[in-house]
Amino acid sequence: MDEFSIIDKYFTGIGFQHPSVVVGSGDDCAVLKQHTDFELCTSTDTLISGVHFPVDCSGAIVAHRSLVANLSDLCAMGASPVSFLLSLTMPEAINSWLSCFADRLSELSKLHQIMLVGGNIAKGPLAVTITVLGTVPRGAALLRSSAKVDEAIFVTGELGMAAAGLKVVEEQLNTHNLLKSAYFYPSPQVEFAESLIGRASACIDISDGFLADLSHLCEDSGIGAEIETSDIFLSDSLCAYAGSEALDFALYGGDDYELCFSVPACFVDDIRKLALIKKTRISQVGSTIAKKGISLIKDGQKIAADVKGYTHF
Repeated sequence: MDEFSIIDKYFTGIGFQHPSVVVGSGDDCAVLKQHTDFELCTSTDTLISGVHFPVDCSGAIVAHRSLVANLSDLCAMGASPVSFLLSLTMPEAINSWLSCFADRLSELSKLHQIMLVGGNIAKGPLAVTITVLGTVPRGAALLRSSAKVDEAIFVTGELGMAAAGLKVVEEQLNTHNLLKSAYFYPSPQVEFAESLIGRASACIDISDGFLADLSHLCEDSGIGAEIETSDIFLSDSLCAYAGSEALDFALYGGDDYELCFSVPACFVDDIRKLALIKKTRISQVGSTIAKKGISLIKDGQKIAADVKGYTHF
């Protein structure tokens, strides 16, 4: 099969069909409607075999992690998904792998209402690059640089689960399936994130580790943060696997694709109600402060945080 046959067989017409797309895949460019009351948010990520997913991963896992990693960036802005471009490089065209890849991509596309509008296929080492596009009301995008002093810091989800899941995979254990699932199949906070607009001041997605990503938000906003470690939710699954190291997985582990956001005091109760309505786990883990840097409060003792997380180089 050549690349055109692959596109026709596996990718043409799959997934959600977005009303803002005038011309989708098949032409030299996709064409999208512009809405004057909205702004466009766009982001791109590349996932490489052996770096961002194990070399023997199924097509479904590769598709899932690749699209969610990009959707999470839209979530951090409070953006509503519209469309995405896919660039797939692979060493050979294996029908069973491509079928699983395309099926999972289509499922996620429908679930999160984001349309595949084009891309590219080439031969080479396995890598997936996705570019996502989403919209926010004009001037309303959640930024890393908008946090203020004396705001509450929240996180979504169960931090550390995915990082522990990767460790379980690397150790080739046949147990701890919930941890492995958190790594292979993360869930982007699309609906919850859209509702943060007008309530949260600043937001960032947690992909390289909670403290590492929080430090980016603090640096861009020109503030600091104090984190009460006892307020960080640690799942039973994580504690059963990691024991006394569970907190380290939550603080420093990557691949969560959850959200960290700051909220003015007047919206804290509103955020809690929103989380109940959206059935989203949130934890209030600290507050923003004027003094730059991040401090951890453990057993009543304040210590400077060792800010570390995933880096490529």
